[in-house]
Amino acid sequence: MSTKPLKDPDSASSLSVDEAEKLRNFSRTPRPYVYDGGEVKQDRVSSIIEPTRDPQWQSTQPSTDNSESGTEADDERRTFVKALPASTLRPRKGLKTGEKDEDSLLEPSQLDEEERRVQSWFLQRQASTRSHADKIEDVEEERAEQERVEKRRIAEFVRRTSEVALMGLILVCVLCGRGVLRTAWEWRRELISHILIVIGLVLAYPLKLSIVDTQVRHNQLWQRFRVPASFDPATVLYPPLLPVLVALSVAPTNPAVILPNIILGLASLPQRIFPRSSRLGRVNTVHWVVSIIPLVISQNTTWPFKDAPAMPYMLKCGPPEGLSPETLVSLYALHHALLQPLQYLTTTSLLVSELHLLSVALINLLLLATSPQAVILKACLWVGGIPLLVLCAHVVHWNVTLARVPKWKLRRPVHPCAERKSFADAVSDLINLQRASGAFHEAPGSVTSDADEDEPATSSKGGLNSLLKLDTTIRTVASAIKGGAVSDNETRSAIEPSHRRSRTTVDRHLAATPMARRQTLPGRPPNRSPRRSPSVRKKGRSSHLLWCLQLTPAQAQQRKWIYAGFTYIIIVAIILGPVRDYVSNRALGGREPIGWALSYMFGQLPLIRSITEFINLDTWIPLSNAAWTWSPSLSIPLHMDIIASDIGQANVRLLLIAYWIGVLLVGLLAVFSLTAYVEVDTRRKIFHGVMVAMLLPATFVDPCFCALALTLVLAVFLLLEVIRAGQVPPLGNAISRFVAPYVDGRDLRGPVVVSHIFLLIGCAVPLWFSLASMDREGEPPWVDWQMRNNQRETAMIAGVVCVGMGDAAASLIGRRYGRRKWIWVGGKSLEGSAAFAVAVTFGLMAARTWQVFGGWNDHPTAWKALGSAGGLMGFGMEWGVALMKATICACGASFMEAVLTGANDNVVVPVALWLLVKGVRL
Repeated sequence: MSTKPLKDPDSASSLSVDEAEKLRNFSRTPRPYVYDGGEVKQDRVSSIIEPTRDPQWQSTQPSTDNSESGTEADDERRTFVKALPASTLRPRKGLKTGEKDEDSLLEPSQLDEEERRVQSWFLQRQASTRSHADKIEDVEEERAEQERVEKRRIAEFVRRTSEVALMGLILVCVLCGRGVLRTAWEWRRELISHILIVIGLVLAYPLKLSIVDTQVRHNQLWQRFRVPASFDPATVLYPPLLPVLVALSVAPTNPAVILPNIILGLASLPQRIFPRSSRLGRVNTVHWVVSIIPLVISQNTTWPFKDAPAMPYMLKCGPPEGLSPETLVSLYALHHALLQPLQYLTTTSLLVSELHLLSVALINLLLLATSPQAVILKACLWVGGIPLLVLCAHVVHWNVTLARVPKWKLRRPVHPCAERKSFADAVSDLINLQRASGAFHEAPGSVTSDADEDEPATSSKGGLNSLLKLDTTIRTVASAIKGGAVSDNETRSAIEPSHRRSRTTVDRHLAATPMARRQTLPGRPPNRSPRRSPSVRKKGRSSHLLWCLQLTPAQAQQRKWIYAGFTYIIIVAIILGPVRDYVSNRALGGREPIGWALSYMFGQLPLIRSITEFINLDTWIPLSNAAWTWSPSLSIPLHMDIIASDIGQANVRLLLIAYWIGVLLVGLLAVFSLTAYVEVDTRRKIFHGVMVAMLLPATFVDPCFCALALTLVLAVFLLLEVIRAGQVPPLGNAISRFVAPYVDGRDLRGPVVVSHIFLLIGCAVPLWFSLASMDREGEPPWVDWQMRNNQRETAMIAGVVCVGMGDAAASLIGRRYGRRKWIWVGGKSLEGSAAFAVAVTFGLMAARTWQVFGGWNDHPTAWKALGSAGGLMGFGMEWGVALMKATICACGASFMEAVLTGANDNVVVPVALWLLVKGVRL
């Protein structure tokens, strides 16, 4: 490949007049925010990535629209910001076909790109003219580079294989759960079809790529089949399988959740593995048909065994317990319709796998919520979220647009003429007018020098009435080279009189005989930017941003408060309106939520009871049994159910709230006092410890109340995040300043700060799942607010132990003492993973000890057995088995945290630990 040598730009002889003018025109880049880079694109029918620019640049930079001025200043962009735009994130590794709705599936990592770059670079060097010794050195260097890339390929292959094998181990543990294997056998046809469909589509996808790869010249088909350097199986592993595994763990008490989650799991498969020709917008007809295959198999049970057909779906769990077949068929459309608003709300804050998991969880909550706690969560997210999105989306968007415009860009306030023009300005204008009138009577030859000091001083205001103006017009390069007369475009002195059409004889003589230039330089051609057609972005600016530029700062501030007031009014109206009515009718049996909450929290306080009875508010505030005492009976083990009955359930909840407030205050005090001494990561982990101290001892005391508290806190977090992201005054800026010191790189990916939300969800989801899998009881007005037979399980606090103890220990130990890394890329150390496993094991055993010591379940009988013969040995064997189970679960969760890349570890790892603990029956 021959390249034309470039001319030396410093030599004037190598440039002609035309070339000089062209260099003047392109002396400045029209895109100062975009550096040299290229985007790796791939043809729709090709799997070979070809860089569109210099192959040494692999970073993807999005192209920006050209502005009419030729530059991309901040006031010419579509959105006004107070600083330069944030750095563009590198897209997730994967094949790029130029589709707008592309998703990631079995994505080759940077190893493939690096391998192609290395090969192309060495081929270019070998093709060039080099000596024999240099070529030998290149071959050795290429061999070393290829060995390094191959080593990373093997490490990534081991990583992905281990990730898939771990999911298989979790599946085995789930099947070992109490009553799960029997339920799975009843649904074996649907489960087998689900597994076969997923495996078949995943195996067919690389074959599809090898067939459509037309740029690689191989004679045989098997030679064209090439496994990429690294598979990221998150999109085909977690959204399709995790909902099914959770449904199997919950199914012994509610079998109606299995088939909907099987269909939703198939609906969560990536679009790329299905034919592109069957797509209609975001809906793929082939994908839709594939997702309902388990329903068809469940309905037609005579095939293939007609003699012993299985029970059809309508008989196993049809309506009213389960969903109708029509609803099951519509799950695919509901899932993909829900993805669009979720993507709109979160933008780049969530990955593809997390979006699918969130959509599946919301659909389960919408269609399958039956317990009071789940119905309240449904009311907060669905009944309250949809009206808030519809009514406040545009208002919040207007507020964000207005908040992003600097004050100096807004229109200045209009003042009366008398206020705008002062007395000094009037005197200055009068003096300038007198000087201008006297200039017409002066002799033309009075000015004998072009020095500025030889002329009378001009007005400091420089108004429009001043005749002597600054003339900085320039002459062309061609006229400068030819050496002709001074043209009108030549640079002049700052006080030279401008040439008018009607000139005197002296003026024409002076123009014909110019004076020698003393302090100025030859002019340069005007920077004529190429003509550009009006861009679409200019129209977008006119329609979206010019409305706020017409406002003064006072008007803009007034509008911000109007938007804020409207948003707060809508939030209060939604809470007191549809959310309150839905909770009353669906969760509380028709009772008023505010009165029910007062009774639930303060119903056993003597003052509240006396006031309620005196005002006759018994129908609004239902009162429970008043028999309680502050002198409970204590024993070893503690019978917490008896103690709660003696003190009173409502008083126990008040004690829990007081305990939570105390722990939270201590945690905040520790964070604020250590701000100047410890790094951000350590301060962030203090909140993890606060979650452990708050929820680990309290969850077993009243799990239903803890689930309700986590639901309400999640709703408050989401509302505060809407206010913060929308910059709604006065809370928006205050919340932003509070969370700013604790954000990480994940929070900066999009508009949503997800760290605290994921921390809360990771602690709450295992508790919600455990409550869904256990029976409840209770007397009116607290039906289903007590656990049947005083049951508790260690899996309830799996999320608290995983996120609060395991993740914090892995981060603190791994950052400081991590020396041995895993063989794959990611920065995770063996020391951090070991710390994670040890911390989770300790947390699970502590929860098990508190469960036994608190007297829940049937563990008091074990304490009585200690006095009998062989009781001590049996007690030791029981705890030894429990320690082994806890270690297995902790190691599985630690390994999941080490290999996970395609989803958030604060959500997926707690769910995996819950499945393991639930499966081994710890």
